[in-house]
Amino acid sequence: MTDRQLTPIAGVDLSGVPTRRLPGPPPRPAPGWVVRPAPERRGRTVVHDAMCPHAAGGGTELGTLEAVDALMRDGARACTDCDASAVLIPALELGQENG
Repeated sequence: MTDRQLTPIAGVDLSGVPTRRLPGPPPRPAPGWVVRPAPERRGRTVVHDAMCPHAAGGGTELGTLEAVDALMRDGARACTDCDASAVLIPALELGQENG
């Protein structure tokens, strides 16, 4: 409860009520995936796990569904140096079997 939600109660001493500060807002979760231009060829992209060293230095942050969508585009591939190919390729294949 915040101090804005409290109202004084007539005749009641609230000075003995224990108080504590609320923690700050939770940290923003890191995105799961990053898509970057492929270094080997113009117009192609590579999807990386957000923690992949190859994902550093820019790119577009994506959620999982967006990453799978990005892999469906022409010229896109999943990084094989991180979890991108191990996680996203099976998800992509699963979606193709059901659609």
